[in-house]
Amino acid sequence: MIGLGDQFEGLYILALDFFTFPLNNTSSVNFFSTNKLITIPSSALWHFRLGHDSHKRLSQKAQLYPTLSFISHATCDICHFAKQKKLPFLHSTSSIFKLLHFDIWGPLSIPFVHNHRYFLTILDDYSRFVWIVLLKSKSEVSQHIQNFITLIENQFHITPKTIKTDNDPEFFLNSFYTSKGIIHHKSCVETPQQNGRVERKHQHMLNVGRSLLYQSKLLAPYWSYALLHATFIINIVTSPNLHNKSPYQLLHTHIPDVNTFIVFGSLCYSTSLQAHITKLAARAR
Repeated sequence: MIGLGDQFEGLYILALDFFTFPLNNTSSVNFFSTNKLITIPSSALWHFRLGHDSHKRLSQKAQLYPTLSFISHATCDICHFAKQKKLPFLHSTSSIFKLLHFDIWGPLSIPFVHNHRYFLTILDDYSRFVWIVLLKSKSEVSQHIQNFITLIENQFHITPKTIKTDNDPEFFLNSFYTSKGIIHHKSCVETPQQNGRVERKHQHMLNVGRSLLYQSKLLAPYWSYALLHATFIINIVTSPNLHNKSPYQLLHTHIPDVNTFIVFGSLCYSTSLQAHITKLAARAR
């Protein structure tokens, strides 16, 4: 509870008398009260008149307007209630696979061309390298997580230290995490900011994927191909947040080869060779 209020014409009006200012030279001001007169100290009048401006900005204004007076050491509880912010949720790690973020996106109202309606996003906190796995249902998530951990162990000879997810039951693989010595952190209820790094990565991938889809003039069911290509691009493009390095460079310790890049949606050919066609027949390239 932050205060009490009286009902007035269908509304509850809080008693805004919870501020602390020196009470010398007070002047009475009728301040939104139905049955009483709240006394505001003169030292707080300009603070109130200027919308609870900060002491730093009030001192700057006082240089322009000598009549403006305020007390720099005064404390206003109203400012704390109105302007307080949550502490930051994200902390950077110092090595690859020390912290992995997992999240599920979907369902999409239009199924992908292969009937995929979801995708699993895996983000390395240090390198910001991202992997996505297309899913037809959420029931596939647990198996894909175990396969991914095995892939990391075989290819990088590292076992992830910590995994951070939301509270989807598909991520509750306690026996598997225990067998690997992995700590599983779950977001608090109604606090998606704790897994905000992968949430922002979703927005980035979707923005790039949407641009590729519109550029190529492909139909909506081919969204999966645009998303996979967008993920590929994001992993090899440098970022100022990574000191102008790419996620690929941080993960593999060398820069990627960009000579193989092509425009998404470029013309290509597919072969239709049958067993009875001779080796001298024309082949698509």
